[in-house]
Amino acid sequence: MAQDSTHYHRFDHSLPALTGLRGMAAIWVLLYHAWVYATPQEILLEWFGPTIRLHVLFSLGWAGVQVLFVLSGFLLTLPYARANAGLSARPRLGRYILRRIARVFPAYYLQLSILLVVSLATFGTLLVDWPSAIQYLLMLFVPPPIGVGAPAGVNGVWWTLPIELSFYLVLPVVASLASQHRKMLLVALSLLSMITWRYFVVSIVAPASEQAVWSYQLPGSMDSFGLGMLGAVIHVQYTQTPGAFSRYANRLRKLLLATPLVLVGLFMWMDKEFASYWSGAPIHYLWTPIFASTALVIILNCAVNCSLLNALLANRVIYYLGTVSYGLYLWHYPIGNWLLHSPLVAGMEGYPFPRLALLMFLLSLLAASVSWHLVEARAIALAKGV
Repeated sequence: MAQDSTHYHRFDHSLPALTGLRGMAAIWVLLYHAWVYATPQEILLEWFGPTIRLHVLFSLGWAGVQVLFVLSGFLLTLPYARANAGLSARPRLGRYILRRIARVFPAYYLQLSILLVVSLATFGTLLVDWPSAIQYLLMLFVPPPIGVGAPAGVNGVWWTLPIELSFYLVLPVVASLASQHRKMLLVALSLLSMITWRYFVVSIVAPASEQAVWSYQLPGSMDSFGLGMLGAVIHVQYTQTPGAFSRYANRLRKLLLATPLVLVGLFMWMDKEFASYWSGAPIHYLWTPIFASTALVIILNCAVNCSLLNALLANRVIYYLGTVSYGLYLWHYPIGNWLLHSPLVAGMEGYPFPRLALLMFLLSLLAASVSWHLVEARAIALAKGV
């Protein structure tokens, strides 16, 4: 029992592999947008006979956002899962909200301010008109009339920010479900709310051009967040049960061995049926929960200090990328848009994707590092001190 308790405390207070995973998810999204910017095309690799459709990996980079959602569900639910298990006090609502605000708004406001100044200095106009100023300040990038929709002309990733914010607000309300005895209800409600919302959007509400923005607003992404919440419950349950930790960790390692096969199957499925994704076909409802379940297996292995994942994700380089991942996520889209129209890329011969992706990564990493050290780390430290 003492051994299991030691494992539990070490894992819950230091999860470097999960930080690294966050960084890799952000880079995956960056590669997706670089592939789109470079004009999507097939990238085929001949490898000992079979032809590998390498571009599928890049075309599915948007799924990195789903990884981030599962991670948020897992990490933010852990304190509530502990409280529901009688291991600690329930997080104080005011402190919880303050820390969430400190994590997402300062870096966003820094970027918004810089983009406004650059637009004014370059074109003599503001990117944001006065009627929508409040919506920009509150990150209301949800469909009208509540929000301003997806501001693709400013930053095409901003529309995902209110999805995360919505979960922040919903979590304290549904946190009572994050318990050992209610975990099946948690999963059922999460999946049911996702299916109901997406069916409603596809069948009734949104035109085809807006279905992505509409479908993934909460509760349309509750499958990913809910599975992350389930992971927090499972983690607390098995790392606190005497004698159960070793068996639990061994099962997780076996599941981890199966994840490459599942991911390959998911990638092939999406590559074959993407054209029907927004038509209400089964893939629209099944792909993200299966993918999120696979991501959860990786997350749970990281949380029990899997040596393989520690080597891949907890090394100093990847850990740093995870530390500044929010900035990477925010900055890569406008930087890629600027690069696309700059002499650095516009005059390139041949397929520009590899060079564009590298330049996007390097410049985004620079911007993210400045954002982290100048604003984000200070805001987080202030919030923790309250």
